[in-house]
Amino acid sequence: VDVLSSWSFVAEQALDRLRAELGARLEVEWRIAFLFDGGPMGYSPEKNAWYYRRNALVTGVTLNTAWRESVADTTWHANLAAQAARSLGIEDDRVRRALTRAAMVNGKHVGRRDVAVAIAASAAGISAAELEKAMDDPRTAARMNETTAEFKALKLEVQPAFVFRNEIGDTAILSGLYTYETLAACAREMLAAADGYASFIAQNPEPKQ
Repeated sequence: VDVLSSWSFVAEQALDRLRAELGARLEVEWRIAFLFDGGPMGYSPEKNAWYYRRNALVTGVTLNTAWRESVADTTWHANLAAQAARSLGIEDDRVRRALTRAAMVNGKHVGRRDVAVAIAASAAGISAAELEKAMDDPRTAARMNETTAEFKALKLEVQPAFVFRNEIGDTAILSGLYTYETLAACAREMLAAADGYASFIAQNPEPKQ
């Protein structure tokens, strides 16, 4: 995900529904794949509003474009703040979701570092100084660069991307697809396959040679 990707925001709803359905059987690990190589978005707030209107037509979810200020806006600071909180042991997704919601629902200027820091620190329950120290740690940006490189190595172009894996080695990669029905179909098939293997092996031990 990119914390300020509108499609990633929409996909969270489907992911929440799938988590509620599968519980502990679904282990979710989020990774940053930042947009625009971490630099300026390069298009105007007016064009962003056009994108959001298109998204609303497709998804039924209306987003707030007020967080955009100019073509120089970047998603870097919001992503870095989320990654920094994670480096401090906050492994769940409450910080990145707080940043996303602040921008796309409340219209906060999360593209600014000071705004991203304030929102992320509040969501994490830590001081702004502690969060900024983690943001300035070279290891935080290095980890974001690493996970973004992983995303690019998959030859994908659209966030969110979901990589599904089960314990028997099945893998499914979805890029840009976000509906509950699509995600659930992958998860259910993989769980059913893993359960089938486990059931068979329980009654038919694998030969040693």
